[in-house]
Amino acid sequence: MIRRLFLENPAGHRFHFDYRSGTLISALSGLGFTQDLTYLKYDTFYDRVAADQPISEVQALLTFMKGYRGYSEFLDFLKQGDKGLKLYYETNDTAFCYIDIKSLSKQELIAGTLQCQIVIHKLSLWLKSQVFSITVNGDPTGKVYPFSYPYRYSASYEGKIQVQNRGVHKAPLFIEMIGAVEDPEIFIRKNGIIISILRLYHSQSSGEVHVSAVPNNQYIRSIDNGETISIYASQDFTCDNFLFVEPGECEIEFKPGVASATFCRITMLEGYLGV
Repeated sequence: MIRRLFLENPAGHRFHFDYRSGTLISALSGLGFTQDLTYLKYDTFYDRVAADQPISEVQALLTFMKGYRGYSEFLDFLKQGDKGLKLYYETNDTAFCYIDIKSLSKQELIAGTLQCQIVIHKLSLWLKSQVFSITVNGDPTGKVYPFSYPYRYSASYEGKIQVQNRGVHKAPLFIEMIGAVEDPEIFIRKNGIIISILRLYHSQSSGEVHVSAVPNNQYIRSIDNGETISIYASQDFTCDNFLFVEPGECEIEFKPGVASATFCRITMLEGYLGV
């Protein structure tokens, strides 16, 4: 099984560790996990009461086939923005984690190549994306939207969709409402019971509304005519609004509040301990 690794910065630019960049990666370690576990003792028995994932390290050896020039190209990539950097790991599936680069050594040239030790701080669980779509009030012939969708699709019925979080932790949702909305709502149900609600007191006839529940990047924004503005204050503060899905199955319902066709794309980030 071939595995591939690459970095992606917040602007979406990628640095591949292969012959495309002339930079190879080897001697990987730290792709697993560690946990800080807290227990209560009952006589000769222990009961786990908390589990936390601390920052861990991934170490590897980078071989710059182009020598110092390849090393400089890698530094130029990092200069584009290293906050919010992602490390992707691909085999038969794709996972990524948020990282910081702690250190990068610089050695002498050997036969025209440069080998450097890199140490990476892993700032999140390994994450896998599931993308779902909900179309509400569509016409019978269907509607075409000019978007590409990674990973997998799910069909919706009457604005409702069934999703499954296969990860080990609650999964944050990134929600994109595309089209007209008027005081839109999203409900999450478990076994028919509403457990979480997003409600906005906001109307617009076109454009998009984005709501990110990713813990280190939470926001509520309106995008229309090329202008992006925060509509954080438009939320119903009695509701959760930044939505998460617990491990297991649940139902998500989208109510745009309008009679015209509106599209909702939901990206769920499942968390895994290792890859």
